[in-house]
Amino acid sequence: MNPLTLLTLLAFGTDSLSAADPKPESEFTTTDPKKVKILEDSALEKDPEIDHFKHLCPGLGGYQVIHEGGDLRSWINLIYDGNKTDLMSDTLSACPGQFPAKANNVVQWRGFRKGGTFVPYAIIYRMMSSDDDEKQTRLETLVIIKLDKDKSTVVGHVPAKEGNEKAELLADKLCKP
Repeated sequence: MNPLTLLTLLAFGTDSLSAADPKPESEFTTTDPKKVKILEDSALEKDPEIDHFKHLCPGLGGYQVIHEGGDLRSWINLIYDGNKTDLMSDTLSACPGQFPAKANNVVQWRGFRKGGTFVPYAIIYRMMSSDDDEKQTRLETLVIIKLDKDKSTVVGHVPAKEGNEKAELLADKLCKP
């Protein structure tokens, strides 16, 4: 076999292996109160003594997202097959500063497409908090959750200033099956 043919076969074989490994993708869901089911919300109850909310949000892969909060803090928890996973403590611990809260209405899901179906293995979402300095500087953190049914857990976090790509790489490294 001539060397050019051998190199061509090796290159083709390498491409075939790469094509066989599915590439991670992202899908997005929302926590926008206008697009979710309100379970509890003190703002709607008009009770100034109580500050809390609990919203049932869409999820993927059999998961439901619960966006909840109180006392100027918020986070997401997950429900899978009727079982709730409480991620509050780990989420708030991952965020520096004071009063960590979900920063926007986006929930990013990392996963693979299998037979036209998206199968998630991780969630990335943005939290904000305030530094305990004179200016109350805004801090943002990307929180990474490894999906494992009712054993899902926070596995990492990245300062948002380092970028979403770094959070995706970390999620893929720590969570990909």
